[in-house]
Parts: sequence; structure tokens; C-alpha cells
Amino acid sequence: MTEQKQPRELHVGFIGVGVMGRPMVSNLLKAGFPCTIYDINPAPVEALAAEGATPASSAAEVAKSSDILVTMVVNDAQLAATLFEPGNAASALKPGAIVIGMSTMSVRMVREAAARLKEVGVHYLDAPVSGGEAGATGGTLSIMVGGPPEVFEHCKSVLSVLGSNIYHVGQNVGDGQAVKMINQLMVCVHNAVAAEALTLGEKAGLDKAMLHEIISKSAGNSWIFSDRGSRMVSENFSPPKSALSILVKDLGFVVDTANNMGYPLLLGSLTYQLYKMASIKGWDKLDDSIMIKLMEEIAGLGKEQE
Repeated sequence: MTEQKQPRELHVGFIGVGVMGRPMVSNLLKAGFPCTIYDINPAPVEALAAEGATPASSAAEVAKSSDILVTMVVNDAQLAATLFEPGNAASALKPGAIVIGMSTMSVRMVREAAARLKEVGVHYLDAPVSGGEAGATGGTLSIMVGGPPEVFEHCKSVLSVLGSNIYHVGQNVGDGQAVKMINQLMVCVHNAVAAEALTLGEKAGLDKAMLHEIISKSAGNSWIFSDRGSRMVSENFSPPKSALSILVKDLGFVVDTANNMGYPLLLGSLTYQLYKMASIKGWDKLDDSIMIKLMEEIAGLGKEQE
């Protein structure tokens, strides 16, 4: 690892400053960490530069100055490209640097990335998060960390700024993603059943807003019902706080893993088909609360209102 430095002496690089990454960098800046950032979208980069971040023109430029490099990208392909395409981050990282992968990836991908980085003397910490934009903004994310204890300890000063619930779930890269996978199974099923429940209420002639208020204060409530249910009621699907494509990807990881284990994933597999139905309607870039529109179509509510 890099030489031991006082926490605020660590230079943090951050790649991917979208809905989640932007407030995470903002919190790091407020805590006194110097941050160099990159994103293909210039708008959040410019906003963070106004707060004191140093903008970079490439992932490699970020990596060059980083003691700790955080990635918050969308999927396996983006992580592989960010780190390993010619001229990108891995080639610019100094020996002893640490890459913290904080988005949801496949276990296979993060273990492959860790192995390739190890060849050039760079450590990888697997640290996916949960808590959404609100958790990223408030610094209250849950962070599920997989990796060697000494690497985890070196990164705690950064992680503690980003989350209030930090769990070292295992000593192997991929352990964090395994825990996140279980969380995402529940997120996806809860979101789908929230849509189904509100649609059933509509079919029965009940007001969605009333149902959401009552169930949010009753035993049937969940974090997802409170959060996504409010967007289902308001039909505020764009811009997305959590795009449908993300849950399609995440639940795909869950189903693939269960299949490889020979585990009969009954609710998860059925729910995955519903998400794919929503995806083929062209709703990938809308908020995942759009699932209520799928349920309304299945229930024939649109036809009844014509």
C-alpha cells in the first residue's frame, strides 16, 4: 500500500460523479480530502470543481495522482474499460495505490479486476453501497466491504465520510458484492410488490396516495415502499433517482449466481421477468418506480380509463 499518511493527506480520485458519485465527492471535499474527478458528463464535474475538486480529462489523469481511487460506474463493462483499456487508470496508478469499487458489479468481475491490479502492485477493495441518493448526500450509506483487513483499515477514513454503516463482511474481494446481491434481491422484489399492491388498490377503486400514507405507517411498510411508493404515486419517473436499467442489471447478477449454485430462486426469477418486460418497453432510463405502469397495464387499468 501507499506509505502511511494522515487521513486528510490521502489524495482521493473519483471516477463517476453522477447521482451517487456527485454527493459522495462533495462530502469528501467538506471533510478535507483533496479530490481529483472524472466523468463523461461535464455538468457534475463543473459543479464539483466549484466546490474545490480538481477536474481531470481522463481516468488515467485521475489515477496518476490518487492514493485511493474510487470508482462509481454503471456496470462490469464500464469498470473494465475504466481500469484496463489502453491508457486508462490501471496503467497510471502507482504501486501501493488502492482502488475502491463502490458500485454493484458481478463477483466475477471484481475478482478478475483485483487479480489484474495485483499484478501491477495495486490493491482492490470491494465496497458496494446501499442507501440511494439520500444516503449519498447525507453520508449515511451502508457500505459492504470485502477485502484484506489491512487494506480496509487504510481506507476507513474515506469510507467513514461516505457511510454511517460500514461492514467488513469478509476478507476476500467479492464478499461485499455477495452481500449487496442479497440486498438487491430484496430491493427488486419489494419494488415490484409495491407496484403490484398500489395497482391492486387502484383496481379496487382506492386512492394511491391514501394507500401509500396508510401502509407507510403500517406493518406492510418497507424502506422501498416508502421511497419508491411516493414516486409511484406522483408518477415522477424522470429524471430517474434510480434507473430501471440498474435493477435489471443487478437482478440479472442475482439470477445468474443462483443458477450457477443450483439454487431455485423462485420469487427472484419471476420478478426478473417483470423487470425485463418493463425494459423492453424502452423504460430503462426512467426511474425504477415505473414498475407501477407495467402493473397497471397488466391489470388493464389503462383500458378501463379510455
